[in-house]
Amino acid sequence: MSKDDWAVADAWMGLRLHWHGYVERVALAHAATREQRLKTEPDEVMVNPDEVAAWLEGTIKAASAPAPIKPAQAKGVAAEDARDFADSMQVWRSLASQGESVSTGVRGQIMVTAEAVSERECDCQIAAPGSVSRLSKGRRR
Repeated sequence: MSKDDWAVADAWMGLRLHWHGYVERVALAHAATREQRLKTEPDEVMVNPDEVAAWLEGTIKAASAPAPIKPAQAKGVAAEDARDFADSMQVWRSLASQGESVSTGVRGQIMVTAEAVSERECDCQIAAPGSVSRLSKGRRR
């Protein structure tokens, strides 16, 4: 995969989109529909494709088993997570930049979705690019 295959576009800006992040601890076959998700409070609100990619990466890393610890590592020293999500992040960033929703997950464990949402679809208050307010329990990235 080359970076040209997954270029980042500006389409999302003209559409005045932001993304609602949802984490479901279910297999894909049992995941909620877009309509069902949008009726619930998001776990996260993101305002640009970079935030979408970073949130997806962090959520997947937190939900999945950490990389194996090297035997030579000293006890009591925290292992650095060496898993590389750079290719996935480029794809997620590219899709979001085109105004798309992005779903991914860990087979049989978790479904993570960043739903692209327009102003018509929710009551988030977008005062300017990069600012969204609405959450009562979710977090703003």
